[in-house]
Amino acid sequence: MYLTVKLLLGRRCSLKVSGKESVATLKKLVSQHLQVPEEKQHLLFRGQLLADDKHLSDYSIGPNASINVIMRPPEEAALDKTGPPQPLWLQLGQVLGKHFGPKDAKAVLGLLRQEYEERLQRLSPEALEQLAGHLLAQQQLEELAEEKEDLAAASELQQHDGGGEEEEEEEDGKEAAQQTGPPCSFTH
Repeated sequence: MYLTVKLLLGRRCSLKVSGKESVATLKKLVSQHLQVPEEKQHLLFRGQLLADDKHLSDYSIGPNASINVIMRPPEEAALDKTGPPQPLWLQLGQVLGKHFGPKDAKAVLGLLRQEYEERLQRLSPEALEQLAGHLLAQQQLEELAEEKEDLAAASELQQHDGGGEEEEEEEDGKEAAQQTGPPCSFTH
């Protein structure tokens, strides 16, 4: 059977495997074809993380299935949650502190974080891929707009500088004509 294996943001490959293959073997194939180290891969099928010691048939993965590769290990995500709060959460905590007592503000912030994390868990890899594509497209549009502004500013500067030079040349020509007399013309 053939499987499509894809990374977020588009890179993908088609691999020929059997249902008896282990997830670890699939990771080796992905590593060879997409140049992603096996230890950084987490394979997902229908939102479920695939365990290395299981076989593809254990997850009912059939022909033409699509497997997603996530690069960031869940352990790192768990470490981030226990690390220092992100600036967003600090700012939100400060805003809540202005409207609630310290205990209530902490409780509301905890509920907001919990809901945020639950919603992130429900996002499908396809939705994440669409969001990433949208954000990248928006970033590219902003970069193009900045380039156009830079080019317009540079063009305006050149026109301003260039116009000054032409005026100076005209003035120099008039001065030279006044010093030497009227211009000569030759006819044949």
